[in-house]
Amino acid sequence: MTGIGSSSVLTEGIRFSEIERCVPALPGIYEIYKIDGQSLKVGIGINLRKRLIQHRKSRQSRLILKTGGSWNDPADVRSAQSILAKHLYFAGYVDGYDLRSEAGRQAFLEERCYIRFRVTSSREEARSLERVLEASGDFPFQGRVSRSFRHS
Repeated sequence: MTGIGSSSVLTEGIRFSEIERCVPALPGIYEIYKIDGQSLKVGIGINLRKRLIQHRKSRQSRLILKTGGSWNDPADVRSAQSILAKHLYFAGYVDGYDLRSEAGRQAFLEERCYIRFRVTSSREEARSLERVLEASGDFPFQGRVSRSFRHS
């Protein structure tokens, strides 16, 4: 991501268990990848550490079913904390992990994924970088949640 307009550099990959030690409580952009290199999600945070911790927790209690809705329909479920949790929930089973469960999502993120991040001068700068990366089409977990995630 160097050269897109920020003076700070994208980090090497870190594990989800390294967030507290490596990620500052500053604005920035993050990218999440599977260990095989497949990109999953790009996002921003006014406090990167807090945002990534929310993703790591992937709480089932923060996935909320609308009244009369179905857990099988992405339109009936909203995420009150981490849209990544909802994307993973509807991906189902990936690499042997049951992503419909909180424990499965947490294990998948720690064991099969890594994070790269960049501190930015502002949320606006991070959002500008995010738009460019989302437009590339390389990150399947963006926008509306669907059941169409393809994994290697």
